[in-house]
Amino acid sequence: MMNVIESLKWRTAIKKFDSTRKVKDEDLEQLLNAANLTPTSGGFQPFKLIVVGEGDVKNELGKHTYSQPQVNDAPQVLIFAIDTNVGDHTVDNFMKRMADVRNQDLESLSGYSNSMKGYLGGMDTVAKEVWAKTQAFIALGTVLTVAAEIRVDSCPMEGFDADKFSEILDLESKNLKPVVIVPIGYRSADDVYSKAVKVRKTMEELVIKIN
Repeated sequence: MMNVIESLKWRTAIKKFDSTRKVKDEDLEQLLNAANLTPTSGGFQPFKLIVVGEGDVKNELGKHTYSQPQVNDAPQVLIFAIDTNVGDHTVDNFMKRMADVRNQDLESLSGYSNSMKGYLGGMDTVAKEVWAKTQAFIALGTVLTVAAEIRVDSCPMEGFDADKFSEILDLESKNLKPVVIVPIGYRSADDVYSKAVKVRKTMEELVIKIN
């Protein structure tokens, strides 16, 4: 693995992809595994990651990104979609999975289960959506970092018509709502943004140290 800081210096939000180069299957699997291994609140992962490859669906999605070319140009697009039906069943499903993976008795997890049901039960619909979106964005950060490490270019985008994406992908019937999309691939040689110097705050502006 390369030095992660150097990889983050290398990455940039690509505006123009090389449409002739597809991401290798093994690299795509690394990105999906990275998303799956991301830490989330309670471990619940209240989102799904949808992979859209070349074809009519991606072309149709590309019409609803406010004239931005990345979805059309990139060979693949990752779509983070949050669960809009979070409740007691979310906790029950996770506890069953935990008991199975760790070979535990389900009853031994009742304390944790009741605690998490109380936590989620105290949220209204809006709060649950904010909570789920936050978890999806944690996974987004992990995916972007791993993509940089394996030199796969990316461009996280909130600039898309979520309603149209939901309609095209039939997400509402699955209790899902898209919150961020990530075209992935490789930068075009004439992508001017990839050649620009990265602009960030100084460490003194960013960090507050308390001893």
